Amino acid sequence: MKFTLPLLGSIVILFASGCSPSSDKAKIIINNDILSECNLAIQNAVVLDGVTPPVASRRYFYSTVAAYEAVRPFNTELVSTVGQFNDFNQISQIDTSLGICLDLAALRAYTQTALDLVYKEDSILAFQNRKLNFYKKTLSNQIFNQSIAWGDTVSKNILLWASGDTFAQIRGTDLYTTKASDEFWKPTPKEYMQAIEPQWRKVRPSYIKSSHQFFDSLPVPTPYNLGKNPKFNELMREIYETVIHTDSQKLLTARYWDDNPSSTFHYGHATIKVLKVSPAGHWLSMFSTVAREKKYDLFQSAEGMLRISSVMFDGFIAVWDAKYTYEYIRPVTVIQRHIDSSWLPLIETPSFPEYPSAHSVVSSAAATVLTDMFGEYSFTDSAEFEFGLGARTFKNFREASDEACMSRIYGGIHFREGMEYGKNLGNAVGHYHNKNLITRK
Repeated sequence: MKFTLPLLGSIVILFASGCSPSSDKAKIIINNDILSECNLAIQNAVVLDGVTPPVASRRYFYSTVAAYEAVRPFNTELVSTVGQFNDFNQISQIDTSLGICLDLAALRAYTQTALDLVYKEDSILAFQNRKLNFYKKTLSNQIFNQSIAWGDTVSKNILLWASGDTFAQIRGTDLYTTKASDEFWKPTPKEYMQAIEPQWRKVRPSYIKSSHQFFDSLPVPTPYNLGKNPKFNELMREIYETVIHTDSQKLLTARYWDDNPSSTFHYGHATIKVLKVSPAGHWLSMFSTVAREKKYDLFQSAEGMLRISSVMFDGFIAVWDAKYTYEYIRPVTVIQRHIDSSWLPLIETPSFPEYPSAHSVVSSAAATVLTDMFGEYSFTDSAEFEFGLGARTFKNFREASDEACMSRIYGGIHFREGMEYGKNLGNAVGHYHNKNLITRK
């Protein structure tokens, strides 16, 4: 049976025959949107930490798995990811007859996992404490304590599993030696930073078998040779002319999808760190928007966030393998070398090789999964609103991902091949998840 009571939106109490709504055997859902709030808390930590997009995707992935596995035992339609995700072989069990607040358990599992993964914990701790104070006043001591205990147990299981993904082993081993030949990637202006995450391909994927599983979807990029290869000259000229003759809409699109947490801005002699959301955070925000509009319950939200965060995590691992396999040169390097030494892209070139476009891979993978879940659904994306970039309305997720892909050309940081073939790789990873990852009976 299900009862709805008016409190902060609604309280849903699921209970067995013979139990009353106030019973300590009750299964309570107070806030179906709690995971969207959790994602915003971790997004704030990602922005403040200024971590790279792949690292951000890892934080979202393990945190959303924790939330999903905390609520999953209480819905017989949902399927555990134990035995599906790589090396995820066991998780603690719970007596589902116990009274528990499911959104509190999900909140606790998510935030405790996130706290172990971020550097600046303040935003997550403040959010968690604020929420715990509310739940403690609302619930009986028994349900509150049982919910917290279950969330903590799941978080410990997830963090133990996460510790084996080689992330810790590759920290401090990110020194990258630039190849001398002109055809390979070089650090780019204005910062000329060292290559970001050259070892990321060694991180264990969530679900795909290996980082290079879908390399057959990536043709070898056009060789850099202006004298003997007119196609490369065409690719270079397209980016140069696009930036030179940009308009306000293309410029805004490039900035809207920049999503580079490590970007900087120069004002005179000062270098200012610019705070931005990561691609994973952007797409999870879009999911939250649609989930609210479609009135997803807690179980549906947990399932959706699990699926989108896992495919983006895999997308980053796959694209990073490709980037450091081809070590392809960036447009700004060849344009300054051959056309105009003062030319600069409209947004900062990220500090890693060009081919293929990571945003194209991750956005296409996310859109593939979201389309499978929602179908054709028009929505307004406000993920960038707090960063001064307004909101955008899209007729479906594919339109949003296609715009994200094109933004890399508008911004002058990717060649067309990097964008188009990046879409192929992202779609391949997304279709693999849709076909094989089982979350519902």
